[in-house]
Amino acid sequence: MLREERLQIILKMLETNQRVSSVQLAEILNVSDDTIRRDLNELAEDGLLKKVHGGAVPKAASPYKLKERIHIAHEEKLILAKKAQSFFEDGQVIILDNGSTNMEVAKMMSPNLKATVFTTSIAIAQILCEHPNIELFMLGGKVFKDAQNTYGTEVIDLLTKIRADVLLIGVCGIHPEIGVTIPDWGECVVKKKMVEVSAKVIALITAEKLNTADSFVVCPYTDIDVMITDDVITEEQLVDYKRFGTEIQ
Repeated sequence: MLREERLQIILKMLETNQRVSSVQLAEILNVSDDTIRRDLNELAEDGLLKKVHGGAVPKAASPYKLKERIHIAHEEKLILAKKAQSFFEDGQVIILDNGSTNMEVAKMMSPNLKATVFTTSIAIAQILCEHPNIELFMLGGKVFKDAQNTYGTEVIDLLTKIRADVLLIGVCGIHPEIGVTIPDWGECVVKKKMVEVSAKVIALITAEKLNTADSFVVCPYTDIDVMITDDVITEEQLVDYKRFGTEIQ
C-alpha cells in the first residue's frame, strides 16, 4: 500500500472514531510499528492530528485572532451563553476566562445581577464596564495581543488570593481521556490556577472543539463540573463524556 493511501486511511479512521491506536493501525494496514510512527509524525507535523500516548486524536482547530473567532459558530455561542446564565446568582465571585463565547456570556448577564467578576479578557472587561451592578476586576499582566487577554506571573499571583464560586473556562480542545487543552503554555498555566481556585468549573463547548486536543493540558476532563453544549452536538458524541459524572447541558 502506498504511503499516501495509508495516510488517507488513518485520517478517515480518525474522523470516524475520534481516536486511533498505533497497534490497531499497524495490524489493519499490515505495516510495522515504526512505519505507523512515521506516518503519525508526518500527519502531526502537517497539523492534521495530535499524537498522544499509543496513537492519535484530532487536533484542535487552529486558534484565530479574537476579532476572527467572534464570527465563528456565532449562533451556537449564543445558545451556550444563554444556558450559562442559570449558574449565576447574587453575591457570587465569578471568573470569566477569555474567549469569544464568554464575551457573549458577559453581554447576556442580567443587569440585576449583583456579583463580583474577575477576568483576564480586555474585551470582557470593556463589556462589563457597562453593567450597573457587577463589581469588576481586571487581572493585570502581560497582554497577549492576538487573544486580547492577560497572562503571566502577575495574573497567577492575583488568582492565588481569590476563591471563586464559578469559573467559565475558555477551551480550545476537550477530550474525555486527555482533558482540556490549549496551544499556549503561558495561558495554560493561568487556566490551571483558575481551575484550582474555583468551586465550580464550567466549560462551554461548540461542536468543533469536541474530541480534539492541543499541545498543553489545562486539566483532566473530570475537573469539569458542568459541560454546556450547543444544539449541533449529538447524544452519540457525548456518550464517552457521560461516563465520568460531569453534568452535561
